[in-house]
Amino acid sequence: MTSVLDDWLQPRAGGGAGGASDRLSRLRPAAGERRDGEDRADHPDADHPDADHPAALIPTGPQTRFHERVTYGLRTALNAQVPGDLVAVSRMDVLLGPERRARPDVSLVDDLAAADDERICYLAEEVRLVIEVVGPDAGVTDRDVRPRHYAAAGIPHFWRVESSDCRPFVYSFELDADGAGYQVTGVHHTRLAVDAPFPIDIDLVRLPR
Repeated sequence: MTSVLDDWLQPRAGGGAGGASDRLSRLRPAAGERRDGEDRADHPDADHPDADHPAALIPTGPQTRFHERVTYGLRTALNAQVPGDLVAVSRMDVLLGPERRARPDVSLVDDLAAADDERICYLAEEVRLVIEVVGPDAGVTDRDVRPRHYAAAGIPHFWRVESSDCRPFVYSFELDADGAGYQVTGVHHTRLAVDAPFPIDIDLVRLPR
């Protein structure tokens, strides 16, 4: 979950995309760099007049049990069905650009990347799917800001999970042909059945808890 102000953050002057090796060399955030979704507690000097983005650093609320159980349930269900070259992980940073990173609720990543227990971040090209469970204080971000960032980074699939009386339903999206944004591929209420990024069939009513 993130602040609606996260889209105000811009790369620092002089930043460049670089190659994969350049990005792998700086998986740990640079001093002063804010991950999408970090709150004020992570930046004790955020109110100082010299802070880079004092207005953008606002606290996010605690997660609900719905958010926690759906995140766990989807990760567990995915890992029960994934082919051998993919792994579903929770709350791991994804590097989206020179100075932008996010922490999706669930990511589906290449198994070679996931096998490295020293990694603290994945490159966007190592990620096949990101999932955001919409929180009460992050609706605009999870429905608009985050998808734009993920699409711009070239992540091919995105799921947005909403709640109806604490019952999850899922919007599935895939990157459009020109890579400019996502197009919806389905709205799934009791059963999530899709063919990509691999054949998936998840009972949303009986998610693992």
